[in-house]
Amino acid sequence: MTESSRRTLLCASAGLLTLSAGCLDEFGGATSDDSPADDDSDGNGPGSSGNETDSTATGDLESTDNVSFDHTDVPMEPEATLVTSADRADRWLDDHEFADDVIPEFVEETLFEESVLIALESDAPTLCYEMVLEEVTLEETDESDDGDAQLSLDAAVIDESDDDEVCAQQMIAVGQLVRATFDGEPATSASVTIDDADGETHEFTIDVESDSDES
Repeated sequence: MTESSRRTLLCASAGLLTLSAGCLDEFGGATSDDSPADDDSDGNGPGSSGNETDSTATGDLESTDNVSFDHTDVPMEPEATLVTSADRADRWLDDHEFADDVIPEFVEETLFEESVLIALESDAPTLCYEMVLEEVTLEETDESDDGDAQLSLDAAVIDESDDDEVCAQQMIAVGQLVRATFDGEPATSASVTIDDADGETHEFTIDVESDSDES
């Protein structure tokens, strides 16, 4: 698999290095509500970034780390999962099979007193595709009067092959597991946008109390 595309996170600059890997009951999981968009493998890639935001009751977003994954249990549509505790993380791991220990170790290193995990997944038509994390920010919600904020994540499924590269035709699931670490109380909701392999945009929200809030 080729090296992951280098993207700039709004929260900071980060290198996304591809590694190989296979890729909720009470998770904050969500499947997408398709939104029309303008027409526009194998691997794990850990990355990290520092980030400073305005202080909120939720706490400042101190840093983000992410690792890419793929597996053969292909979802019907893009989906996201918010994981806010070690128990939920264990159940998420039980629902996935991985070729090595990269993802389990990434989860094990997470301190949920100060961090949350967000798993993003989508389908892809060949082994040359992967999901790239484009942006992670912390934004105050319009409904909140007490300074609470939610995470906002943008990701896209892209073809990483060269023009002359022949790619194996196989439907796979590609994803990103994102860890957001806070200086204070971690966020309990997130807004997610995923551009799939066909260029369609899927937008949804996830939190610890409901599976989805279609937008």
